[in-house]
Amino acid sequence: MVKLGKPPKKARFGAKVAELFELPSEVVLDLPRLVLTGNQQLLVENHRGLQAYSRSEICLQTSLGVLRVSGEELDIKLITQDQVNIDGRIGKVEWDARREKE
Repeated sequence: MVKLGKPPKKARFGAKVAELFELPSEVVLDLPRLVLTGNQQLLVENHRGLQAYSRSEICLQTSLGVLRVSGEELDIKLITQDQVNIDGRIGKVEWDARREKE
């Protein structure tokens, strides 16, 4: 489990700017945005690249570390510079802040 401490001063400033101008915090703070629909679809926005892909596991680099999606019959339906759409039977979505970008 990753312990989250007090955000850095830059992040706190960015959060205040986002709130002041009514901007999405994920845009201002360079955070990934995840939308999970049941256990069948996952939309990941603001990723930094694909690290690994198989029918049982997909790993994406993000500003928070590696996002690991595991399940069955996983398939990338769309991948762009900013967005990844994953379909299949999603069993687990987890962050691995220790895993470095290769």
